[in-house]
Amino acid sequence: MKITFKHLSRISLILLVFLIISCDEANPIPSEITYYADVQLIGDRTIAITQGQPFTDPGAISLIDGESVPYTTTGSVDTSTPGVYKLTYETINDDGFPASATRAVVVLSSAPSIYNLEGNWRRSATGNAVIVRISDREYTHSNAGGVDGVNALFVPFYNIDDVNLYIPFTPNASESGISVESVLGSGKIINANEINWVLSASGFYGSLLRIFRRV
Repeated sequence: MKITFKHLSRISLILLVFLIISCDEANPIPSEITYYADVQLIGDRTIAITQGQPFTDPGAISLIDGESVPYTTTGSVDTSTPGVYKLTYETINDDGFPASATRAVVVLSSAPSIYNLEGNWRRSATGNAVIVRISDREYTHSNAGGVDGVNALFVPFYNIDDVNLYIPFTPNASESGISVESVLGSGKIINANEINWVLSASGFYGSLLRIFRRV
């Protein structure tokens, strides 16, 4: 039997009508659309407080398809003990896809620091740096990776308790656009003339311990 274009058109029309009729509420076409959660912090990504100071978590906003939805919070803050505490806010959508945002709460020792780290520093022979004191336990560092040039990292950092140092997450810390945070527990004050830390940044910096000495 010879099938003409006209016959094919009629067959296609019949099939289309059949599909429309069969896809009623009892037999819906499965949807492949999923709406992901968008979790946004309320307030700053890093909050620094003094030991013993009350802390109220600002929380977050979680949205799915423009609608507010619940989120869970993991982590806690001990305001009596100096340290860095991470709070993570997470929402999992109906299809099992998670989304989250994380805040660092830095609890600084209430004791006056015995160190003033302000001044000129150097890592090996390549990385000159200037540390500026903002307050008793807060500073800026002009070259946290100890590498001169467009990849030099300008960051804030905290002297938590005269032993531990912490660089909070800093987006676009370099002229080249590198974002950075120090690895928790890696930053140390060795003495008044030596400090170090390990960076969590791009592959350019890797996982080396970066030692700075006063000059």
